[in-house]
Amino acid sequence: MDTVVAELVTFFQALKGGSLFVLAPVLIGLALTIAAVAYQVIAIRRFQAASKATQENFETIAADLRKRALELKKQDEGLRKRDLEAKERDELKGFVKDANAELTEQFQRSRQQQVLKGSRRALKESVSQIIVVGLEDIQNRMLQTDLGMTSVVFDNSRSAFSGWAADRGRSSLTSWVGGPARQ
Repeated sequence: MDTVVAELVTFFQALKGGSLFVLAPVLIGLALTIAAVAYQVIAIRRFQAASKATQENFETIAADLRKRALELKKQDEGLRKRDLEAKERDELKGFVKDANAELTEQFQRSRQQQVLKGSRRALKESVSQIIVVGLEDIQNRMLQTDLGMTSVVFDNSRSAFSGWAADRGRSSLTSWVGGPARQ
């Protein structure tokens, strides 16, 4: 360390001595060093400014990407919601279709039952009419044989099915047996 100090002392003494050849390179070196430091400071500031602008651009781009991601997420949720609504509508349509088919089937069954009831009623009425006509015929024959008539006359004015609607108003068979004979 003593040697470095000794050399510095000799350097300063040479400068003090005014030797222009020694002073000029030192001043040029000092000027170059100052220029290099200034250049580096300017370069660092420019780099920092560019870096700051780049970072701001990245942040802006990141914010835009976040906004787009949120929009896409909302759209995706909307599509999912619409898909669920469509599925629900399809299920409801299926239920309605099934219900309509079931109601149609029930309606057809009830219609068939009504037709069957009507057929049964008509059959009962026609059978009742045939029985009534048959009983009238038997009654007429019995009356004719009781009165001593030997010939049996069949009343052709009424067949088994004619006039059954007019006879429906009579309530029972006894009214026929006890009532007047048909003509």
